[in-house]
Amino acid sequence: MDLSQYLSELDGNFRLYDVGRRIRKIDKAQFKQFEDLEIPYPYPYLQHAWLALYVSPQNNPDNETLMFLKWPLDEQGKLIQYVRDDLVMRLIRLSEQPLNVKNDSEIEDPLKDNSFAFNPDDIRRANLHAMINHSQHRKPSEHHDTVVRYLQAGTLNPKELNHWKNLGMQGIADVAAKTDEYETNLKACLPKMPKEVYLAFSQCLEHAHISHGIAAAVFKRFEADLTQDNNTAAIEASLRIMGACFSDELRIKAWQLWMDSDYKNDIACVLAFSTRNYDDLAFMPQAITPFLITLAEFQQEGSAAFSVFVKIVSDLLFLPGIRNLLLNTLRNPERPDILGQAMQALLDSKK
Repeated sequence: MDLSQYLSELDGNFRLYDVGRRIRKIDKAQFKQFEDLEIPYPYPYLQHAWLALYVSPQNNPDNETLMFLKWPLDEQGKLIQYVRDDLVMRLIRLSEQPLNVKNDSEIEDPLKDNSFAFNPDDIRRANLHAMINHSQHRKPSEHHDTVVRYLQAGTLNPKELNHWKNLGMQGIADVAAKTDEYETNLKACLPKMPKEVYLAFSQCLEHAHISHGIAAAVFKRFEADLTQDNNTAAIEASLRIMGACFSDELRIKAWQLWMDSDYKNDIACVLAFSTRNYDDLAFMPQAITPFLITLAEFQQEGSAAFSVFVKIVSDLLFLPGIRNLLLNTLRNPERPDILGQAMQALLDSKK
């Protein structure tokens, strides 16, 4: 029995989410194709499928469950079947046990001893709970109203945005799950927030649907922030938010501005781009060589040469949409010497 079949036979509803690079709902038909080995996993990260499985029994909604699963993928990005089979057998054994929600913000994970389970960071957990509550038409957390009042006050008087230290990440995630409802406030406040709280909002908004209006407001701030020194947190925040924008033109314009700035070599900014927005390199092939050189030039203290390059490029080469573009650049006989050395370090890491 596969997981899709098991879940479809439950007396209730289930949802699957990818929680790797960004949190997004997985189409059930697409997941079934993945289970049937017809397609590779659509959102691999570090050669794994990072899944959240949410189950809500129809006749007992208080007995819902949320599980986090980290499934290794084969060289083609496809399912390793015994990993799935292990989970299904565990679920069958657990089906006779009560799986309870402790409270509205902490859902018990029944597979804590599963070697393929993982515990997401608090920010991802907050965002996923906000999305689930919103999809189930439930009230948001107790932290929601404080964030709303903060945005409302900041819309009327930007100086009020300095009073942010009592905000909870769960409340920010609750607001991010409903960007359409708070678009006016977000457009007014995001460009003027202190960088610390701006980064916190970005860690939630990157999982949301960002309208062109919100993205345009963020882009305007981004342009100004790039001209200032010691402003990494704000730059990283804008990169995260812009990546969730549907406008290809606006995103590409933002990436090019960043790559032409003094922040192009900042590791936090590089990671914000390369782990979430790598596929946009297909729209800007002229940027691929400079991007790879940037990765090759990173040297972390105490780490082997090209360790950053090896880690990031190994992950990106696992992705069909960008793999050939990167390989063509790395195999180009006219490539810069540093890329030849980095490529050799990558090959050596696979031995």
